[in-house]
Amino acid sequence: MKGYDYSRNGAYFITFCVKDRHEILWNHTPVGARIARPLLSDAGTIIQTAIENISKVYLDINIDKYVIMPNHVHMIVVIQENNGRAMRAPTISRIINQMKGYVTKQLGYSIWQKLFYDRVIRDEAEYQRIWQYIDDNPARWDEDEYNPKK
Repeated sequence: MKGYDYSRNGAYFITFCVKDRHEILWNHTPVGARIARPLLSDAGTIIQTAIENISKVYLDINIDKYVIMPNHVHMIVVIQENNGRAMRAPTISRIINQMKGYVTKQLGYSIWQKLFYDRVIRDEAEYQRIWQYIDDNPARWDEDEYNPKK
């Protein structure tokens, strides 16, 4: 949102994609297979490590839920600024860009589409709907809007 302070306390739904929607984050799965828990590729495993380290790098940031899909990632990022710290919480943009940079450095090349999608989560009901969407996403890959075979 134009003019919004993306370092404010709150919950954010973030989606970022692999360049050209290449499906490189999961190991190959048979067409039509229902997937409860996908096997991540090497790139997917690096992304998982990067996501799980965000809260260690940024103490005011929690990743409440995430899923790594074949060509994109969904996350719920929560900023809870600790009033005891002198430093302000980083922006969502900084968090995502640094995480993408880490993955790029580990791989030795960039896999990322330039931008990312964000949504400020406004209430508990919306938070629960997004949580469920993230939870169900792997099993619904055949219908996913990011699936190039759809």
